[in-house]
Amino acid sequence: MKTIKLIFILIFVLTFSFAIGQSQKELDREKNKVEILTVEERANLQMLFYNKMKKMKLTDEVEEEYYRYLLHYVYDMQRLNDKDKDYTDEEMKEELGKLVTKMDTRIEPILTEEQFKMHKKNWNDIMKVVYFKNGWKWNEE
Repeated sequence: MKTIKLIFILIFVLTFSFAIGQSQKELDREKNKVEILTVEERANLQMLFYNKMKKMKLTDEVEEEYYRYLLHYVYDMQRLNDKDKDYTDEEMKEELGKLVTKMDTRIEPILTEEQFKMHKKNWNDIMKVVYFKNGWKWNEE
């Protein structure tokens, strides 16, 4: 019985310690985070992208994979302007471009040619907003 109690106490202490460590890490991350878009702007942009994505007519399986890639790369993109990164605007644009290229490389094989064109157009629209909100000049390619 003592062994079981000891195991439960040990598990509780380790779990609690892990939770505290995670919380501090998250607090540090939040402290360094810089928001470009307001919550409302981000929600509107997400809804716009979602509606455009629905027009791509993805199968459930492809949509799930598509979202997984998007979320992965969007998270990385959101972290580019963190205070601890200390990127200049040019460095940030360069890193953003690299992430978009990596994302497109992962996404292109799962989409049809027409769907990928729609993805590029939709993503281009989002990039224009990001550039505008950062005060960067957008160059049509």
